Amino acid sequence: MCNEFNLRIDFANWWDQQGLSQPPLLRRDPPSNRPLNQPFKPTNRATLLRAVDPADPMAGLECVDRRWWLVPFFHRGPVSAWKSMCTNAKIETVDTAPTFREAYRRRRALIPITAFVEYDAPPGWKKGQPKRRWEVSWTPADAFDEVRYFAGLWERATPADLDAPLESFAFVTGPPGPDVAAAHDRQPAVLTFAQGLEWLRLDGPGKAALVTETPPGTYRLTERARERDPEDAV
Repeated sequence: MCNEFNLRIDFANWWDQQGLSQPPLLRRDPPSNRPLNQPFKPTNRATLLRAVDPADPMAGLECVDRRWWLVPFFHRGPVSAWKSMCTNAKIETVDTAPTFREAYRRRRALIPITAFVEYDAPPGWKKGQPKRRWEVSWTPADAFDEVRYFAGLWERATPADLDAPLESFAFVTGPPGPDVAAAHDRQPAVLTFAQGLEWLRLDGPGKAALVTETPPGTYRLTERARERDPEDAV
């Protein structure tokens, strides 16, 4: 399970620097003041891309910041009452599980990343001791490949304790390839941008085109200490 990731660029500015015009990128939220070296963790707001017209992703992408930890449309209680850990959706059941199936059919998304993070227990580890933290990254094929994308789902709920609807997201995970298996028994589906556009197509192959069991050498794992998150402060 991946419950931490990085996006160490200002995505909208980075997109403009690439000189891309197709599909158009529409920034709906003001720029975030979140430090670029601060990892995203569950319940943080993170950048999400979704098709303006779900039937035609090439017509334009909407860039928004949304809550990471999906709250399903059918939840009517307070946000805090939704206890199920819905940061990830299993590829095996994403199209059948009640929490995710409607989002899978109608509301797909891309979550841009520059690395994701896994933790494991070092030899001799005991409960209460810190685990090793691994940043999982790749060698970019070109400048545009510096950023890749989780295959995501987004949902809109109307919790009892909010005055406005809550939009939130999760992303798909599955069995790992050998690189990530050294640290964890699940791996997120990570896409190039071209693959991401295929994921957004509701008439496309959907989960059948996602790959989590990537071949050896796809990723490199770098051990890095956990960075202090100001949002953790009491």
